[in-house]
Amino acid sequence: MVTRRIMSGLENQYATQNRLIVKIKRGNSNDTDAILKGKFEIYSEKIIDRISRSIGALYQYFPFSSRKILSIAKSLAPDVINLHNTQSGFFATPLLKELSKQAPIVWTLHDMWSFTGNSAHTFGNTSWKTLQNDRWLTKIPPSIGINTGAYLLRQKKSVYGDSDITIVTPSLWLKSLAEQSPVFEGKSILQIYNGVDSTVFHKRNKEATRQKLGLPLDVKTIMFSSNFLQKNNPWKGGKDLLTILQLINAYTEQKINLIMLGEGKLEGAERFSNFNIFYGGYIQSENLMSEYLSATDLFIYPTRADNLPNVLIESIACGTPCITFDIGGNKEIIRHNYNGIIINPFDFKLFAHETVNLIHDEKRLNEFSSNCIQLTNDKFRSESMIDAYYNLFLQRSIK
Repeated sequence: MVTRRIMSGLENQYATQNRLIVKIKRGNSNDTDAILKGKFEIYSEKIIDRISRSIGALYQYFPFSSRKILSIAKSLAPDVINLHNTQSGFFATPLLKELSKQAPIVWTLHDMWSFTGNSAHTFGNTSWKTLQNDRWLTKIPPSIGINTGAYLLRQKKSVYGDSDITIVTPSLWLKSLAEQSPVFEGKSILQIYNGVDSTVFHKRNKEATRQKLGLPLDVKTIMFSSNFLQKNNPWKGGKDLLTILQLINAYTEQKINLIMLGEGKLEGAERFSNFNIFYGGYIQSENLMSEYLSATDLFIYPTRADNLPNVLIESIACGTPCITFDIGGNKEIIRHNYNGIIINPFDFKLFAHETVNLIHDEKRLNEFSSNCIQLTNDKFRSESMIDAYYNLFLQRSIK
């Protein structure tokens, strides 16, 4: 999503030519090329990935992907290569050195994987700072069998050291961690906030959007969104969300609309009698997402791991206050008692209590909503993000 926003913004604001290279192409975008096309290539590399993970050889060898990525890079002769998520079973770590010979690389990080042994998030574990990988981290996606994390970190340090790379982090939180990593020694690390398109994500008439979406007009509405809603979601919501909803249900005697967006359903939520639950499914349309957020009084986001959640930025851009845990870069989006509420991680009772108090405090909600718009304009404008990336790309391409 962020990648596409950067591409379209660069094209619109600076008339750049961009190509997006993906593992498998979905849709018919003319500016996107797939690395893997045939079933043989796709399944072969899936098997290679599965076997190599089990022996701790994470992202060492992808015969088809590596050849095609280099071939595309050579044929395009780009001024700059902007990497995003590379941990999807197609990008071999040693390829980075060869790829950077084709053009300078700007690598936008979306989690901690690039400077840990194998984990996208480490939940406070700092063994990576000494090029080590505690055993329990091997179970965190992208997981490995044999704990080769120390070797993988030494390999990353060597590969990065021989590569022309500039690091970008969307949050100050991730920038601070990246700066503490030995694998990025000597590398430039910059921070650029993700931005949203104000022509899409903006405050809409609440009554009109609720009517359009089929929501009761006179009932307070909260919303949660994740890729999938099942209880086994390890990152966002899941069992934690179920616990919070149970507490909210106990703390209020008034009906509350609960919008849940994402694949599946949250098993067990149906027993909470004070909620009118509306499942919207997985939303791909940004306009529809903006409508749901505009129809909402408060966005709730109990997350265990995050960098700079786009959904929180989208929410405040629509004037919808949020309540979330002090995780990752969340408090760079939500300022406590300004445009929402920040809760100490996993204090479920306080999370539920503050949710109930806030949705029934119309004055605070209105104040927070106005502050949401102001903060979005100050920090998260798409134009500002695009300007920063363009200037960085221009600087890197000249060298």
